[in-house]
Amino acid sequence: MKADCLKCLNSGCCRLSIQIDKKEYDNLQPIVKDQFIKRIDLFLEKSPHLKGLENELEDMYKNNYAEMKKNADGYCPLLNRETMLCSVYENRPKTCVNYTSNKCSKIRLMTYDI
Repeated sequence: MKADCLKCLNSGCCRLSIQIDKKEYDNLQPIVKDQFIKRIDLFLEKSPHLKGLENELEDMYKNNYAEMKKNADGYCPLLNRETMLCSVYENRPKTCVNYTSNKCSKIRLMTYDI
């Protein structure tokens, strides 16, 4: 059962923790990429004495390369607050594309497909 994202009531999936690998990060559109923070940058903030070793350290994070930032309300910064729809829907990360939830689908079906 596929959910119709245009009928979403609360954009709950837009509160997910989104983590991507280096390959996906490198292929993101700039507007989307700007909403991610690289794990190596977070690591170097806590360990500034290792600055200059980014190339050596980057391999540690290739599979868990970056995570999406969140706004103060916990929602994705790419969520349009007026429409509660994704502002980069066609270019959204794979995690968003592949997201499925039976709970979401059932709520949407009960509310809209009467």
